[in-house]
Amino acid sequence: MGDVAVRPSRREASPFDELVAAIAFLTRVPVASHGTSRSRTGAAAFGLVGGALGLVAAVPLVLVGSLHPLIAAIAAIALLAVLDGGLHLDGLADTFDALAAPGGAAERARTDPRAGTAGVIAIVAILALDAAALAELATRDGWTAAATVIAAVAVSRAVAPVWAVAVGRRLRPPDGLGAWFAEATTIVEAVVAAATAVIVTLLLVEFRGALVALAVVAGVVGSAVVGAILLRLRGRLDGDGYGAVIEITLAAVLVAAALLAVPAPA
Repeated sequence: MGDVAVRPSRREASPFDELVAAIAFLTRVPVASHGTSRSRTGAAAFGLVGGALGLVAAVPLVLVGSLHPLIAAIAAIALLAVLDGGLHLDGLADTFDALAAPGGAAERARTDPRAGTAGVIAIVAILALDAAALAELATRDGWTAAATVIAAVAVSRAVAPVWAVAVGRRLRPPDGLGAWFAEATTIVEAVVAAATAVIVTLLLVEFRGALVALAVVAGVVGSAVVGAILLRLRGRLDGDGYGAVIEITLAAVLVAAALLAVPAPA
């Protein structure tokens, strides 16, 4: 997520409006404006849209994951970046640029359109972790890697509204996307997003076993710890911070799955 000056709308919207708003908010997929969808976050549908994104990313893992795990893993991560336009990666980079900036220059570093050294390192590190974890999973079983990436993307997108209602209102900046998102997202929307991600995960557990659920739990806990540290250092949860939380949660779930997976027999 990046920062823009927008204001919330609390007008009634249908589930379809919410879905369209989530697609417009989380992806670069062109969708037509419908009703009030363009003035909403679509937060309730974040888990559902995340699951759909994960499903697309899982295709190369299913097709060639077992034969060419690293190629399939990189293709999966690249598909995600194409679909969301690198939006969350940009937020991750801006967040780390702000953290690395000297005193008083954090906001200037965050809003600089050029990626700084810290931001580039953060992007390279997170993408390397994603690709390495997925490749390791695909080496064992392409279908398990596919199930894990679907769950990881669904959960990583669903955590954004949860963070918004849990801490976003207290630590929101005075303006920008982070302030709007925190104000516009309701507790009900956050619960629906989280419940959807849980349902997606449970369906995948039925398909590929308990590893997926264990990875999600471990990844969410790990990313919550890292996110809390980032929040303490930044002192606010802006739009870029939400992007950082999404990318860190995705990586944490994938890495947890790779670490928890039973080694393949020799």
